[in-house]
Amino acid sequence: MKFPLARFDQFCTSLPVDSKEKGRVMLSPKKQLGTQRYAIEEIVKGLEEGVHFFDILKARQLGCTTITLALDLFWHFEHPGMQGTLAVDSEENREMMRSTLKLFHEGLPGDMRIPLALDNRNLMAFGNRSRLMLQIGSGARRKGTKGRGKGLIFLHATETASWEDPESLASILASLAQENPLRLYVFESTARGYNMRHDMWRTAKNSVTKKAIFIGWWRNELYRKEPGSVEYETYWDGAFTAPEREWVNAVKVLYGYDLSAEQMAWWRWMGAEIISDENLLMQEYPPTERHAFILTGQNFFSLPLIEREEQRVDAETPPSYWRYKFGESFMHTQVEEANEQIEQLKVWELPDAQAYYSIGGDPAFGSSEWADRFAISVWRCYADRFEQVAEFCTPHLTTYRYAWVLCSLAGLYRNSRVNLEINGPGEAVMNEINTLKRQASSIPSRSDGKELRDVLGSMKYYLYRRLDQPGGGTGVYHTLTTHKMKERMVNGFNDLLERGEGVIHSKDLLEEMKIFVREDGVLGAPNRAKDDRVISASLAAVQYIEHMRIPLEQMGVTWAKERERRAKRAETGEDIDTDNQVSRAVRGYMNRVGLRMP
Repeated sequence: MKFPLARFDQFCTSLPVDSKEKGRVMLSPKKQLGTQRYAIEEIVKGLEEGVHFFDILKARQLGCTTITLALDLFWHFEHPGMQGTLAVDSEENREMMRSTLKLFHEGLPGDMRIPLALDNRNLMAFGNRSRLMLQIGSGARRKGTKGRGKGLIFLHATETASWEDPESLASILASLAQENPLRLYVFESTARGYNMRHDMWRTAKNSVTKKAIFIGWWRNELYRKEPGSVEYETYWDGAFTAPEREWVNAVKVLYGYDLSAEQMAWWRWMGAEIISDENLLMQEYPPTERHAFILTGQNFFSLPLIEREEQRVDAETPPSYWRYKFGESFMHTQVEEANEQIEQLKVWELPDAQAYYSIGGDPAFGSSEWADRFAISVWRCYADRFEQVAEFCTPHLTTYRYAWVLCSLAGLYRNSRVNLEINGPGEAVMNEINTLKRQASSIPSRSDGKELRDVLGSMKYYLYRRLDQPGGGTGVYHTLTTHKMKERMVNGFNDLLERGEGVIHSKDLLEEMKIFVREDGVLGAPNRAKDDRVISASLAAVQYIEHMRIPLEQMGVTWAKERERRAKRAETGEDIDTDNQVSRAVRGYMNRVGLRMP
């Protein structure tokens, strides 16, 4: 859709704004902040590309809400009969934004102003049949009721990080038109931790129908201290600190922007005299989207390490994507190729008959009462290297079907050990695995299903032993994740990464690692955020450390030997993979363990 930018600019030229720094000015393009202009230009680009849903993640005091309020009024004037909603976080902000809209309306010349037919705290109705409802996005009273009974073509939702009611958000989203060519939905907010706002941002980043727009503080040309000023002379010494250099480089890589000395002087002044808490400074004025979401606890994994891993992963070849189509039994289940939006299984490296693998499994609600996703993490093991080769994760599953997936991956990666979180639903998973093993044991040795019998019959499990007893006690299969055991396995995983022995390929795992914290002595993701991938990877790691690394060292299974082996195969042309070869290989392996390929 073509956005009428010239008419919008003319419209804004007549809108008075009481600005924080310059008093009353008109919101003309020449007076707009760079942040305001950037927000509008990105929305214009998105609409022309067929996008109608925009999620703006921003720093504080950038004027984005003001320019979006101008868009609210313009859109309802431009399109007669428009049905829209302005959803805010509090009663106070609703009244403030209503007063701004009225100021805009009264400032327009007569030939541009459409008269108000109705004006109260909940609704502004105009003479062209357009209506803009004003409501609180969330609240303790009547949760989940926002948006019900309303069909919306326009939505402006502000400060969604302060919304406390996911049901109301879901209700509003359900009311949005999906086909109307005039639809426009803008969410704009700062970030305040890993909450509902973070989930929305990640969804927009991964969506094919939404546009995620990050607006850093450095896009505001007022955030600078000029040479000669006391702030510049005091706080700018001509060199970046090590932490500054990391995020300044990140701004350059991610957004193509070079921060100036004047901007760095402003940043240091803010940190020294206005917001001394570094985490809060990053929350209010994030330099990148990665810094926007601030944790309440202390990061467990090193953020610089994660950023380095992200840069490496971004340069890698994407994995192949797969999904399971479950039948009435394990033998009637199919595995098919999928795209990134609907995948359940990612495969970075095909199984190798000479390799050894560690598999960690965390069923939904296993490690915690809000870990609602079924996750499996597969790692190739050497004496000196622990490398991710596959990952399964989905919230849409049952325990018995999760057992089927676990068995199929144990069959796909044959020389493997499985470490399952058996708290709660984990026991149901084990029961289904045992049922499958009993069924497989009855298959004749020369029948078509003998491969399944061999796979299930040879599955090896992690044997938990207490480390504070001589000999470790008798031992039990798999892992019951207590506070003490979580420390043991997550610290083991982190040690592998810090030593450079752990190699991650999953972007989603890295995202979960960013939000994994130690808070009040407890490890996990805050505010009921997700850490299923971290737990499944840690389950695989503790098994590798305690049961596999020493035997692999004794057998001489090292990364150096594997690199030499791969080099020889590459010389003979054996190691040239194409998408078709990957597809055929996965299909072949799955068929061998009994799963059908469509």
